[in-house]
Amino acid sequence: MDAKEKLFIWKTVIALQAVDALKTSAKVVDIAKQNIEGSLSDDALLDECESLKNPADIVAVKMFVNIIQNQFSLSQFELVQIRKALFGGLEESPELLRTTNLSKKEWALDGLSLVYPKSNKIQSQLNKLFEAETLFDFEGLEAKQTVKHIASFISDLWAIHPFEKFNTRTVAVFFIKYLSYRGLALNNDVLAQSPVYFRNALARSAFCDGKKGFHKTNRYMERLVKKIILGGRTVLDPKETHLYYDPNGVVLKVEGAAQKEQSASDRLDEKLAAEKKAPAKKSAAPKPSAKKAPAKKAPAKKSAAKKRGAK
Repeated sequence: MDAKEKLFIWKTVIALQAVDALKTSAKVVDIAKQNIEGSLSDDALLDECESLKNPADIVAVKMFVNIIQNQFSLSQFELVQIRKALFGGLEESPELLRTTNLSKKEWALDGLSLVYPKSNKIQSQLNKLFEAETLFDFEGLEAKQTVKHIASFISDLWAIHPFEKFNTRTVAVFFIKYLSYRGLALNNDVLAQSPVYFRNALARSAFCDGKKGFHKTNRYMERLVKKIILGGRTVLDPKETHLYYDPNGVVLKVEGAAQKEQSASDRLDEKLAAEKKAPAKKSAAPKPSAKKAPAKKAPAKKSAAKKRGAK
């Protein structure tokens, strides 16, 4: 894997911590920089987790390691192994499926709650979903059909919410590895630039309230998948995923850090460019000597001139 590919993945795993409103620190950015530049090997990355205290940093490193391993099977086993790899040590028995019924409020739903399948339905729904996906034939599909299918599969997987927590980051890693499995390796930073849009799109794909006129829609996930696979200039604004967003009316206020696209991955770009910017910073160093102290004396000179004029 070359440095450019690593950069895309590092930016993505750092930014994806925002789906759970978490922030990484400068430490993980340093680790990523060293790995991209070759001074820190892939094999040594997990050892770095021992020196990290921020859970978001630890999970970001583990996500990167899991993605570059290139081991993948289209199965529930793979999903469970991913979660175990990411959150082992951060919680007990990370491989266990959810045993309680779960609901969660979502910003994109205007504070309404998504009610996930009952715990006794999880296994049967996972079996059904993976069986259908294993049998699905991609051969001869047009790009539009491919986008629709992938968006639908990932949305359906997330909607089951098989674990007590950390479902979105687990599914995100599965999604990235699944793309590679389908011959569509992640070669851009779309997810890195749109982590909150990703979560909101998943929420909208699972939400239905017929009484209020809201129905499940994969529109937003399809936009995301399309941009990842086909590129383009489509702007993925998390505000547009809100139930009451009106592009022709008042733009919704986006409150909370979780709704602002994570810029942590941008710090990695800055870090990698630090050496190039360093000379410019040094040449600019003399500027402080031109302190604006003379500017403070200027008024005094003017006042003196006025005194002469007064004489």
